[in-house]
Amino acid sequence: MHLQKNVFDSTAGFLGISGKVKDGLKSRKDMVALGIRKDLHPVPHPNGKQYLPPASYNLTQDERTAVCKCLRGLKVPTGFSSNIRSLVSMKDLTITGYNSHDCHVMITVFLAIAIRAIKPVFVKMVIPRMCYFFNTISKKVIDCVELARLQLFVAETQAQLEMCFPPSFFDIMEHLMIHMANQITELGPMYFHQMWTYERFMSTLNGYMRNSAFPEGSMMESYHTEESIDCCIDYIKDRRAVGLPVSRHEGRLSGRGTIGKKRFVDSDNKQLEKAHSSVLQQLTLVEPYIQQHLNEIESESNGRSQDWIIKEH
Repeated sequence: MHLQKNVFDSTAGFLGISGKVKDGLKSRKDMVALGIRKDLHPVPHPNGKQYLPPASYNLTQDERTAVCKCLRGLKVPTGFSSNIRSLVSMKDLTITGYNSHDCHVMITVFLAIAIRAIKPVFVKMVIPRMCYFFNTISKKVIDCVELARLQLFVAETQAQLEMCFPPSFFDIMEHLMIHMANQITELGPMYFHQMWTYERFMSTLNGYMRNSAFPEGSMMESYHTEESIDCCIDYIKDRRAVGLPVSRHEGRLSGRGTIGKKRFVDSDNKQLEKAHSSVLQQLTLVEPYIQQHLNEIESESNGRSQDWIIKEH
């Protein structure tokens, strides 16, 4: 969980779409000290300031706008993630206010799609490779043979990232990507030892705290109270769990949640017939009747063309 968040923070920071700008004067001075990437070394000006030449990973204004527009237009199913659109600021062309799960969704799914809007080919290739790696290790079923190939793949990706980004991009978190395939080999699929469950439960326990002087005691007391109530509710006819919100879909078939429902008047029922026909044609149950109707028309066609038969059908 923390690996994905830190890697996404660094990547978005160097691309310039995050509020945390990582490509600064100190980052360029590291390359001067190492004697590498001379085309990116800071250039001193007569007024005492230093000019930082643009790098391949520095997105232009149009590229940042295209990436932010792609993320701004995202629509995801209920429960898939938080509202990614609310994290994007088109005024500043940045992504702010995201949490760990937002980083997980971004680095496994959406970043590889949004990055296609930029022009540098090498950056457009290496970042989706990194996203593919995180997407693969997040699967619930992983072939053991695939892990050996994945280990070689992430090593090649690390080398390509080193060719693209400066040394300041790499810290202990980026280095841990090398060990993820071995960790899955030893501990099993990654969802067995991720921190999402524990972090969510810790958030629940923090909500139980009433006395800051004795937080553990108040948490334990509230937890025992909830467990006791849940045990008693099992013996009540109209039981309802404590602490769990009512599903947003509950009662929809009974007429709830119909605020803003639109009504239309169809005097000759043509629109209603079209809607019913469209729904029926999508059902597997109707396929034998559709084929039977086609056979009847073909038997009564009396030598008519195939186009006429299809139109009549």
